Amino acid sequence: MSDTHRAEGLGSGSGSGSGSAERELRALLQRTAAEAARATTGVAYLRPGLGDLVRGTVPLLAPADGQRRVTGVRAEPGDAPGLWRLRIHLAVRRGHRALDVVRAVRTEVTAAVQRAFGPEGPDKHGVATLTVTVTVTDLA
Repeated sequence: MSDTHRAEGLGSGSGSGSGSAERELRALLQRTAAEAARATTGVAYLRPGLGDLVRGTVPLLAPADGQRRVTGVRAEPGDAPGLWRLRIHLAVRRGHRALDVVRAVRTEVTAAVQRAFGPEGPDKHGVATLTVTVTVTDLA
């Protein structure tokens, strides 16, 4: 099951940036989304993708900035300035409806991103539109 939600009107960001500013923004979005998703009722765990699994077995591919990678969440800049996509892969706990969990995760992640940027708002940091896609990969 996969579901997408686009939160528009987050602001009128000036672009996704480049270089270290973009990496920092990507890391913040990933950490924020991961924390919010894990805290959502019905989420068993975030599911690592194939890249995460391979990366974990090869120490040479560790991030140069020394930050630990976030498993189960991908943040990618979109085609237009200010557009960011979050892809979250997770397992749903037994006894919870997958659709309800997906909707709750989207809502929590979007709210957490808003809070993470504080009173300035995400648009000041280059996030005008955020698309959140949640894919359920397993039941646990």
